[in-house]
Amino acid sequence: EGETELGNLIADAFAEVSECDVMMVGSGSIRVKELGSVVTLKDLKACFPYDDSLNRFKIRGGQLKRIFNHIMRIENRDGEGECYQLNSNVKAVYNENEKKLEYLKIRDSDVMDNFLYSICIQGYHLQNCQAYLGISEKELLESGQNKVVSTSASEVLEEWFRNNQNVSRDIEGRLVFK
Repeated sequence: EGETELGNLIADAFAEVSECDVMMVGSGSIRVKELGSVVTLKDLKACFPYDDSLNRFKIRGGQLKRIFNHIMRIENRDGEGECYQLNSNVKAVYNENEKKLEYLKIRDSDVMDNFLYSICIQGYHLQNCQAYLGISEKELLESGQNKVVSTSASEVLEEWFRNNQNVSRDIEGRLVFK
């Protein structure tokens, strides 16, 4: 339900390949807590067993804030909701007492309501975007700037790990709950 080192690594890998501002990886897609110092293909498949598409959209900052308000709310973090791992471009702070997003930054700049930002999600999350993200598929598609980045997230991850060895990530405060 919170940020993890492995989640950060996977989200960063997908963000690099998909060239997006915000990469949201469903935490439930990541099935292990960590990978060892030597990672086999079997380890990678056990870690990320779901082969799904990666889909990139351009949405307005106001919509992006709505998504973060939805995914960071307390009711979503009860073991039954859908939580996300995010790439390093993103820093979101949610105030639990006020039940609202305090701020959302991309590359250290405040998200502006009318600017367009690229967001990438897995196909499963696209199919369930209203329930999981609090935004409709119609809203995701309205800018007309959408693209299937890959039909195989597993292959993207496999290739990224093949080309990026001896990498790790730390908890950085990408998602902060106050």
